[in-house]
Amino acid sequence: MSGESGSGGFGGFGGFGGFGGFGGFGGFGGSSNLGFGGLGPFLGAGADAIYDPVMAQGLEVTEQAITHVADRYPEPVANELGFSTPANMVLWADWVRGSLYITDFLKDLDWRIDEDDRTICLEYGDDTFLNIQRPDMDCFRKQLDFMIAYLDQRPDRTPEILTQVGFPIPYFAMILGLQSAPNRYTFELIAITQVLASHVAMIVKHHLACRRPDRIGAKVMPMIPTPAHGSFPSAHATEAFAVAEVLRGFVKHHKYHYTDFERRLALLSKLAERIAVNRTVAGVHYPIDTWAGAILGRAVGQIVLAKSHAGSRVHGYNYRAVGTKDFFVKEFLEGRNHEFGVADIDVFKVGTSPLFSFLWNKASEEFKLHNGSN
Repeated sequence: MSGESGSGGFGGFGGFGGFGGFGGFGGFGGSSNLGFGGLGPFLGAGADAIYDPVMAQGLEVTEQAITHVADRYPEPVANELGFSTPANMVLWADWVRGSLYITDFLKDLDWRIDEDDRTICLEYGDDTFLNIQRPDMDCFRKQLDFMIAYLDQRPDRTPEILTQVGFPIPYFAMILGLQSAPNRYTFELIAITQVLASHVAMIVKHHLACRRPDRIGAKVMPMIPTPAHGSFPSAHATEAFAVAEVLRGFVKHHKYHYTDFERRLALLSKLAERIAVNRTVAGVHYPIDTWAGAILGRAVGQIVLAKSHAGSRVHGYNYRAVGTKDFFVKEFLEGRNHEFGVADIDVFKVGTSPLFSFLWNKASEEFKLHNGSN
């Protein structure tokens, strides 16, 4: 490999803005409002609102009126919080936890560029999880035929396409029967997986710099605004398949809760395909974008599972896009898709993270059955 080396340390994550809970989700994948903080659904979550001037004045007057009574008692020595313990995470605002998860994940992420071969090699720790080559323009031109064939599905898929422009968390919640109050940490697990997948996808997109379908095919005419970043890989596919991978691991781990777990596993994979293919129907992604995103997303999901102490290993792949192939989740799940340009490389382990273990355990607590069994 030659060229540049990148570091996973993104620096600070300031500028968090406001966020009204897990009901609405912006994201890198669509027109996005992930913001400069890069925290997506965590933007400002858990932060208390600023008091209005009348309330602030009322508090000031009350303080002045009653504070003298505290002087009648001796000054105690304050207790300290535990040093560097994940247990303190419950005390922090959601966006603070989000920032910590991102930093923890990115510190072991790195990449190498080979300008001669036009490839980017993504590494986690000392191991490669994706070596992906930039397709040539002839490959993309062949993909336009698939995109034109998808156009007649737009009327049926329009509601999905428009509501999936940001992070489509409600679609995953539908499959698992999640609710905002009892499943707050499960939503947090989903949200951080999507944010991390977005960050990693943007690294690949930037370096490969592949033009969008409407830039090379006049008949594509996207039905939504074309995002201002590269086409390959699809960030929506990366996010969807990363979440599907994490939730598949989560469901398997909680078979006592989901006795129909095999059905839900199949539904999670099919939903990821549906979300990704909707972007092709909308006219903003080629099928090979989905292939690249799905492979990348699976790896990101496996890394999250491994860091969460879920016993997952990370499977590495080489990907060389084949312009004459469409995307099918059935083929993708087989893992060895040589005719589609996918080749296996090493399988490796990732060490657990106290922060991700905290999140996994808190989410798991939400699925205890209070009937005498776990």
